[in-house]
Amino acid sequence: MNMIHENNKNTKEKRDFTELEERLRAGREAYQKIPVPEGMEERVRKAAERTGKLHGFRIPAAVAAAVAVLIILPNTGADMAYAMGNIPVVGRLFQAVTFRDYQYESDRFNADVEVPQIVVEDVKKPDQESEESSQKLQETIEQVNFDIDAVTNQLIEEFKESAELGESYGGLEIHHEIVTDNEQYFTLKLSIYQAAGSGTESYKLYTIDKRSGRQVHLGDLFLENSGYNELMSENIRNQMRTLMAEDEMNMYWVDNTDIPEWNWEGIKEDQNFYFDDEGNIVIVFDEYEVAPGYMGAQEFVVEREVFGELLK
Repeated sequence: MNMIHENNKNTKEKRDFTELEERLRAGREAYQKIPVPEGMEERVRKAAERTGKLHGFRIPAAVAAAVAVLIILPNTGADMAYAMGNIPVVGRLFQAVTFRDYQYESDRFNADVEVPQIVVEDVKKPDQESEESSQKLQETIEQVNFDIDAVTNQLIEEFKESAELGESYGGLEIHHEIVTDNEQYFTLKLSIYQAAGSGTESYKLYTIDKRSGRQVHLGDLFLENSGYNELMSENIRNQMRTLMAEDEMNMYWVDNTDIPEWNWEGIKEDQNFYFDDEGNIVIVFDEYEVAPGYMGAQEFVVEREVFGELLK
């Protein structure tokens, strides 16, 4: 007999953060009352289309799931579970908050899904902060959270459909972590594992510029016509070549003369990335994006000295 359990995580007791917990709870209630911003459905549709190219989503269902979550969340009564990160010095505390989780277990299908949202807590506003950047940050957080809902809810719906059919085997895991939280940038990483016979790993990374309040894609970081993509792509290709020379079991889609169309074409403007603690850029690839499936998902560190002069 199938057992479906959809529950909310309990907030861990943290004596030193009692006051912060209360403010976060208030933030959650405020978030639930936020109406869908004008034009947001169209932006989510486009975001879902971009994601659908990778995962094969049915786009209308993605938009419907994203809109439905605004109705679902206020009724969950979720106690917020928060992951404490490094407190930034620019005046705000960014948190990844689990508003809802979904679990499913049967003989053939299993799911363990966290649905996170980003919450920003004002600690001390710097004098130089503009009202415009504050408003833009609020809009960006709403848009990112809305996109997260669209992605996670669409994956859940597709998993449910497969589980109801009961054919073959299937699994779904979605977890999140904060991979960057420094003075300028905050990046939330969604790790997605889908199993249908075999498994695949993919990622969604959301990077926010704390100073401008805008979501940042890789191409936004660099000067126009800087040639950053060719430079960084060749750096990664050289890393791949080194790894293949070190171990014959390592294989990447590079330098294939027999089937050149298999070769990786290079990083894209919206390539998944994040900054590490040293200010290097870590390029994140989904499984099958740059290598055969047995290699799994891949990450390559491009050191700051390679691209530093090309930054805006």
